[in-house]
Amino acid sequence: MLDVCLVLEGTYPYVLGGVASWVHQLISGLPDVRFGLVCLVAEDGKPPDRYLVPPNVVFRQDVALFGKLPDDGRRAEPTRGLIDAARGLHAPGALRCPFFRQLARQSQGRSAACLLASKAAWGLVRELYRQRGRSVPIMDYFWTWRAIHTPLLRLLDVELPAAKVYHTTSTGYAGLLAALAKLRLGAGVAVTEHGLFGRERELEIFNADWIYRAPAGRANPEHERFLKGWWRASFNAMCELTYGHADQLITLHDANRRIQVDSGAPADRLAVVPNGIDPEPYVPLRAGRDWSERPFRVGYIGRIVPIKDLKTFLRAIALANREEPVEGLVLGPGEESPDYVASCHELVADLGIADKVTFAGKVDVAAWLPRLDVLAMTSISESQPLVILEAAAAGVPSIATDVGACREMLEGRTPEDAALGESGLVTPPLSPEETARAIVALARDPRRHAAMAAAGIERVERFYRQADVYAFYRQLYLDLAGERYEPLAGHDRRAA
Repeated sequence: MLDVCLVLEGTYPYVLGGVASWVHQLISGLPDVRFGLVCLVAEDGKPPDRYLVPPNVVFRQDVALFGKLPDDGRRAEPTRGLIDAARGLHAPGALRCPFFRQLARQSQGRSAACLLASKAAWGLVRELYRQRGRSVPIMDYFWTWRAIHTPLLRLLDVELPAAKVYHTTSTGYAGLLAALAKLRLGAGVAVTEHGLFGRERELEIFNADWIYRAPAGRANPEHERFLKGWWRASFNAMCELTYGHADQLITLHDANRRIQVDSGAPADRLAVVPNGIDPEPYVPLRAGRDWSERPFRVGYIGRIVPIKDLKTFLRAIALANREEPVEGLVLGPGEESPDYVASCHELVADLGIADKVTFAGKVDVAAWLPRLDVLAMTSISESQPLVILEAAAAGVPSIATDVGACREMLEGRTPEDAALGESGLVTPPLSPEETARAIVALARDPRRHAAMAAAGIERVERFYRQADVYAFYRQLYLDLAGERYEPLAGHDRRAA
């Protein structure tokens, strides 16, 4: 039996940075815990690992959310209980949890095929269409049904490995699978939300052109509202069901906590545990910066994707250069969004700053931090970015948009923390002008820059130590498992 099964969605070990980096650190920091990975991916077919997975990961399983349904040549007809449970989830004003439990009990190993490719399933779709979907064409209703339900129903057919604790980093599909583990196996379930799944999907739905594509010249706002509303309700339901079945919820900062409680997370089961780092490796990187005879160096560190809004960073570099010599260093991979990367290069050319900006690609962040005078994050959305902690530990102040935990990371989360002083500047999202003003302000004030650097170092060392995060999760796993682990060979059991 596994000690902990991590249920992951679109992240470790197949994606670099962000949540994946956090997962890798957690596994590496608890080497005597036997971890398993259940990784939700879009399609069948194993993507390449982007991390060297530690040896205490003793089980791995990929689950494809989409792709072909299982077909063994048999006509798969659902039981009446399965149909009733699926119908109940769509009843107006229904409490979803009881029907979800019924689905979990009625699952027959072929639930996806039964409820997507059977005569009874087609009857259910027509029945629900008559009740609630007549405002849209039936084929739009049918294909939306298929798209929404395919991943949900495939999860019902997943056979999870036995584990004492199931831990997920999302309240989306991964959270739903962890809830199934709770219902079927009676195991402890923990959820650590980094981003807010519901909020992120809301933004995605608002901008989506794949949910509703009107015939040329015949757009129908009512159709679009219905179909987007259906997707929105399905994502909200996943959050609600995950919250309802988790034994412990963890969030990274107070701003997220308030939103989660408003979204239905039980406050008595929700703890704030910020990310942390080990500050010791960054001590040699803290030499004082002197830009008196060179441009002021501003670093962007992160994936080059739209939500990180590199374009605001680039515009800010152009604006700042009107007042002070500034160099922009873009440090991060761009494989996820090649079209966006190309448009960023085009913007650099349009702004006339090709000699002011360097795209270095994926780099060893620690090797580049001594070259930076300030980190600038212009993201539209963040949770609690580790890169701000890494920069602070190396004596690099940050300029960050007022999203997620950025403000409390730079100004203090508690009165004791705030008393240390600011370790960076906070700017509004989508505001290259404000970001440029912050860059120029620090470039012109070395004393203020040095004070921020000192405050950041002390803040990390006192309030954001990785050892405290490991201690929390070790104790959490022990509490949820209700017993102590047998250590892996070659590892001593350490007290929680």
